[in-house]
Amino acid sequence: MKRRKFTTAEKITLTVLSVLMAAVIGVGAYLIISNVNKANYEATNTTHTTIKIVTTAIPETTVEHAATEKIISKPEKKESKASSDKSASTSKTTKSTSKKTKSKTTASKEVTRSNVGDNPAKVSVVTPEKNTKHKSSDKCVINGTTCYVGDTISVTLNLKSSKVLENYQGYSGFDSNYLSCKSVKSTTGITNHKGSKIYYNASVITGMDFTSGGTVYTAEFKIKKAGSTTLTNTFELLTDIDDKDVKPSSVKGNISIFS
Repeated sequence: MKRRKFTTAEKITLTVLSVLMAAVIGVGAYLIISNVNKANYEATNTTHTTIKIVTTAIPETTVEHAATEKIISKPEKKESKASSDKSASTSKTTKSTSKKTKSKTTASKEVTRSNVGDNPAKVSVVTPEKNTKHKSSDKCVINGTTCYVGDTISVTLNLKSSKVLENYQGYSGFDSNYLSCKSVKSTTGITNHKGSKIYYNASVITGMDFTSGGTVYTAEFKIKKAGSTTLTNTFELLTDIDDKDVKPSSVKGNISIFS
């Protein structure tokens, strides 16, 4: 292969390109060296005032925070201790008050108990009305009293005791072939009638005064048929104001018939 020679125009063009490339390389080198020198100059001649300020500020701030925390923490401890002492004092006061209140309550109970029986309830004797007219002429004798068939009669249970009573309990019995219980009402306690019995009891801590005689209950019976029958009574329990037993034989019970 035969090599071709460059023409004059081509040689001129190559020369111009070479000069331009050299110029670009020279300018680039100059800029790089200039920037490096400028950076070195600034690094060498720039003061570190800002760095010193920051460095100085850090320990000062830390010291101020530490001091502040120290100042705050001390009053908190004192306040906590004061609160603890105040709480303990309040607790002691509460206990003391509780003891005083308990003492007063106990004393009050004792005083109340010592006065029991000073003013017992006076129990009076109830006297129901008798029948003015009768349903028939057929007679039924009850506890020795003449009654008439078809009539509704009133019956009372009276009690007399030499001692003021706190409690009593008992029952009355009747023959349901002759009598039908319509109602019962207690003067001092409660009553209930079932089958051929009337049950009653009472408990009054201040006492029930039957010393002059008083009515335990009143009842109404209807006479079912002629004949003769008996109403009975049994005192099961009696106690005085000191809660001591009273013998049933030491009291007097009486059933009254109002025909």
